Amino acid sequence: MRIVSYNIRHGLGMSGVLDLRAAGIEAMRVKPRFIGLQEVDQLAGRVGGADTCAILAEATGMHATFAKAIDFDGGEYGVALLSRGRPLAVRRIPLPGDEPRVLLLCLFRDCWVGVTHLDVASEETRLAAVPIVRDAVARCAVSKPVFLMGDWNAPPSSPTLKAMRGFMDVLSDETKATFHGENFTPGDLCDPSRCIDYIAIDKGHSASFTLRSSRVIEERTISDHAPIAVDVTGKRE
Repeated sequence: MRIVSYNIRHGLGMSGVLDLRAAGIEAMRVKPRFIGLQEVDQLAGRVGGADTCAILAEATGMHATFAKAIDFDGGEYGVALLSRGRPLAVRRIPLPGDEPRVLLLCLFRDCWVGVTHLDVASEETRLAAVPIVRDAVARCAVSKPVFLMGDWNAPPSSPTLKAMRGFMDVLSDETKATFHGENFTPGDLCDPSRCIDYIAIDKGHSASFTLRSSRVIEERTISDHAPIAVDVTGKRE
């Protein structure tokens, strides 16, 4: 299966133009089964009261599942999952942060898929969220593999990633920049300190899958993050 993770900056492109369809259309170019989205405004004033999830679902032909992190600007702000088919079950788990965050977990016939956006403010608040994420993943991984993705706001060498690696194996490319906001230059393209977006699988099921490919999609106009993608294949018993 192919999985994509994308922080869409609520649809505001780098040119300052709001385009809620663009991120979904770009992510669909690689034809994934799942697209995890962060920084999603739902019915908020910042996006003109638009139903972002409905717009993205229509643009991609996928089912959209939204999880609210906070009330925001007359609407809601959080994360979403676009999937080929409706989830069998959905869990929304609050996470700590200077701005509260959320973990979205969706059950499908062969796996769980999670999306989260960890706190941007401090390592301490990110680390406080990790045990909550770990326990939620452990409960789901009893029966099926868990794929977890999102903007974790932490580079590969950070304490947050060290803690996450205790129960997840990172599948996505950690050698290239995924964030290109704030004084980004072309020389930063291979700067791992700007890699803050990840796709991972729980350690208990990692050996049951083969990683076929992993890449950072070089799109830098739709958002201040680049989408990332992995291809995995299940091994036959």
